Amino acid sequence: MPDSPVIFRLQICWKPSRKERRPIPKRIWPPRKRRIRQSSQYQEGLMQPKKVLIKRLSELPTMPSTVGTMEWNQTGDWRYLTPQIRNRPAPCGHNCPAGVPIPDYLRAIKAGDFRTGLALLLAYNPLPGLTGRFCYHPCQTKCLRQRIDSAIPIQKIEQFMGKLGADLKEKQNRENGKQVTIVGSGPLGLSCAFFLGCRGVHVRVLESRLQAGGEFADLPAKKLDRDVLEQEISRLVRVGNIHLETGVVLDLENLPKSPSKSDLVILDPTGLPDKYEPPGANTLNPFVDQKVRGGVLAVTLPGNLRPFKAAMVAHYIAAGRLAADKAAAYLSRNAEDMETTQVGSFLYANLCLGGEAEQEGTWEVGRVLRESERCMSCGICNQCLQCASSCPEACLRLDAEKKTITVDLDFCKGCGICAYECPRGVITMEETGA
Repeated sequence: MPDSPVIFRLQICWKPSRKERRPIPKRIWPPRKRRIRQSSQYQEGLMQPKKVLIKRLSELPTMPSTVGTMEWNQTGDWRYLTPQIRNRPAPCGHNCPAGVPIPDYLRAIKAGDFRTGLALLLAYNPLPGLTGRFCYHPCQTKCLRQRIDSAIPIQKIEQFMGKLGADLKEKQNRENGKQVTIVGSGPLGLSCAFFLGCRGVHVRVLESRLQAGGEFADLPAKKLDRDVLEQEISRLVRVGNIHLETGVVLDLENLPKSPSKSDLVILDPTGLPDKYEPPGANTLNPFVDQKVRGGVLAVTLPGNLRPFKAAMVAHYIAAGRLAADKAAAYLSRNAEDMETTQVGSFLYANLCLGGEAEQEGTWEVGRVLRESERCMSCGICNQCLQCASSCPEACLRLDAEKKTITVDLDFCKGCGICAYECPRGVITMEETGA
């Protein structure tokens, strides 16, 4: 016997029979549809529903109706979306570098109120004659009127508004005791001086050239007429109560170190040499959330605005307005009587129109009125009542005194039909309680 056990394995081979080897039939899924032969009457169109012609009111079927009121059934509790009526920024104004509310002042011009239209325009753009000739006007590229016929010629309208003479109703001393000196009379410096002057700040603008305007004063007469530039600056100086001095000898190297009686000194990059870097001055970027630290401020601009480009005049004006806002916030910390009135409300209350200046290439009043009437006032409710006529619950009504659309939330179900039918996109549906 061997030492290790021997294991015997028995392997059984099973061979299926022929019957078991038959293939399983495949099922077709989905099953084939049976063809149903259509009757000859159906094919000939004889089995169509009969049309009933009603000739009298007595032949109408009986239906339920009510003669009472359903005001007791306040269905506003069903609502989970609430209509909100807010004016939206128009595409043209949203794309304007200076942020001008274009539909607002065009609507005033449409009504024949040129004083209000000019006040709304100057509240954001104190140099409309220059922007109307040099700005590349991205607002016109976003005008929705061009989908119908052509865009509103905002450039020509600004040229017309620029030739309107303007002044203040009363020459009163509204200064609050604060003084600001601006070195350079470019579009940025003039814009900053204008918005500070409208707030009651005593502004003094110093220019080394004999003609104010910065780089615009060096342009040839073919591109810019000297009379147009003088008229723009003259209106800005009168309305903003600015003290402009030209031909001043400036020591740019020692300017930040020189003593000054002003509370703030602002250096205008559009009115000074391109490569001028003032030593020891505090830098201020108006497009960045930055606080003013006082002393001498050297305004810095992004790379796309340097060197000076006449086509970017609207950007320089916007930079001057933002710099004036930050300077006014700095001056108001140490003065309780600092003027806090908005520039727009000040101009609306005190601006008055003078005579029109004769300028070649500008439009007449009739042409401006016709073009302003073409403006659709995008994003602004014009009380067309399309929402009120489409509301199934009659929840939207026109308030004649306030000239607004009101919503009765006791019966509004939040169906959203009014927001869908609003041609201006003023109505939006928002979650209730959000």
